Amino acid sequence: MPGKKQEEGNGLADRFLKGVGIATWQNAADDGLSNWSRFAYQRWPFSKLGISTTRGKHKVGKSCNFWERYKEDLKLTKDLGSTSFRFSFEWARIEPTRGHYDAAAIQRFHDILDTMEELGLEPNVTLHHFTHPTWFEDLGGFRKEENIPLFVEWAQFMFRTFHKRIKLWATFNEPTCYSFLAYIVGMAPPGHIFNLIGSGQTMLNILKAHTATYKALKAMPGGQEAQIGLVNHHITFTAAGEGRLHKVASWMAEWLTYWWGWDIVDHWMHTGEFEWKLPVVGTWITWKDPEGKPPCDWWGINFYSRCVLSWYLQPACFPNDVMTDMYYPIYPEGLYNCIKRSSQYGIPMYITETGIADCRDDRRALFIDSYFKAALRAVANGMDVRGFYYWSLMDNFEWATGYTMKFGLYAWEPDGSVDRVLKEGAHALVRFYKTLPDALEKLRETARAAQIQLGGDMGVQEEMEKWV
Repeated sequence: MPGKKQEEGNGLADRFLKGVGIATWQNAADDGLSNWSRFAYQRWPFSKLGISTTRGKHKVGKSCNFWERYKEDLKLTKDLGSTSFRFSFEWARIEPTRGHYDAAAIQRFHDILDTMEELGLEPNVTLHHFTHPTWFEDLGGFRKEENIPLFVEWAQFMFRTFHKRIKLWATFNEPTCYSFLAYIVGMAPPGHIFNLIGSGQTMLNILKAHTATYKALKAMPGGQEAQIGLVNHHITFTAAGEGRLHKVASWMAEWLTYWWGWDIVDHWMHTGEFEWKLPVVGTWITWKDPEGKPPCDWWGINFYSRCVLSWYLQPACFPNDVMTDMYYPIYPEGLYNCIKRSSQYGIPMYITETGIADCRDDRRALFIDSYFKAALRAVANGMDVRGFYYWSLMDNFEWATGYTMKFGLYAWEPDGSVDRVLKEGAHALVRFYKTLPDALEKLRETARAAQIQLGGDMGVQEEMEKWV
């Protein structure tokens, strides 16, 4: 766990970071170098039926081309009032073939960091955001424990190259989401369906890789000054309705929460124990770290909503829920509850992802206002939240849903008809970012004052009821 001296030494202890996040691949796909670039052009799962792995008529291409237009995009980030920018290092670009490091790709990331420094944006970097080289995938990826050292070596190379420029590091983004989508529902590479054992093995190996990477980086020059965390997806499923069919939906919701939610990772964070269960069979995988709880300097909270299942196992909602374009409603209370639960780890927390898919841009302001107030409520109540990152800067390639889901603060279309236009709903975030103080203690004072004026929940429930 981090020492106070470490935090004071890197200047993060006194700041509340305000920013946006991207996955570099989503905004600048590589030319067939990574698992996702290969997967995005495949037919799944029945090639003869012509079912594509991704939705929509447009393939990924270069997406919105952050790789070449990073200066422009980082300036747009700064214009929002941001003080930080979360992005991912692309392993496939850096090490396209095993043992060969691409100097031009390394320089491009230096160029990106140069621009961030010029604009005063604090980097928050993720080492693995769902993508890795095809050669690593072909070796079995994280399904095989023997591949963990390959990831650690990559992480060490990146830390050796960039540690003087970056204070905040995350080893992985959303281990549960990655293992669920890749091995249970086939919506991510390698595209397995109902490979429940493979999903559990993959999740365990990613968690082992986090610990191994943390220890390796901390042992390197500059390692004690760095803050190394883990970013997790916090999602739950529940069932609507009643009766026998509701019981089936409830049973499915419980298993989806277990496989995709964060109970497994939460238990591991508290104990160092990993347990993977299967329907009927029961416990299939158990493992306990002999050193106990995993090391982690900060916790990244990715929270969007909860999912409600109908009796026929389709996405639904409760009365008065405001639905997004995805399969879930706006649910600010869930973010507050997530922060409260995560605070039990006793380490600083960052809201590393939260955002809304809203093609009409008629709910984005409500989402931003209610979710940011939920975060401020947590701050006012004494929880150690250190930053808020909206997802995402730009409309981009949203993994298996392609270009159909519009999460961006800036509108962009793959056909070139719209290019980097600030959406009306984004002004809600700009007001928060440009009004609230950057100093953490002042932010805490502001949050407490707002709670006194607006009420215990910052007026969120009343706001939601008015919208409905």
